[in-house]
Amino acid sequence: MNFTFSEEQDELRRTIRRFLDDKSPSTEVRRLMETPDGYDEAVW
Repeated sequence: MNFTFSEEQDELRRTIRRFLDDKSPSTEVRRLMETPDGYDEAVW
């Protein structure tokens, strides 16, 4: 069984990683968790 990612899956992983690094660093996630909504409406 092959458990490696395909090139397309790797590209998707890289794209999501860049998006999350840019829009949702851990400090921002923690801050948003303390708000009434718990998330950034602009991102969703």
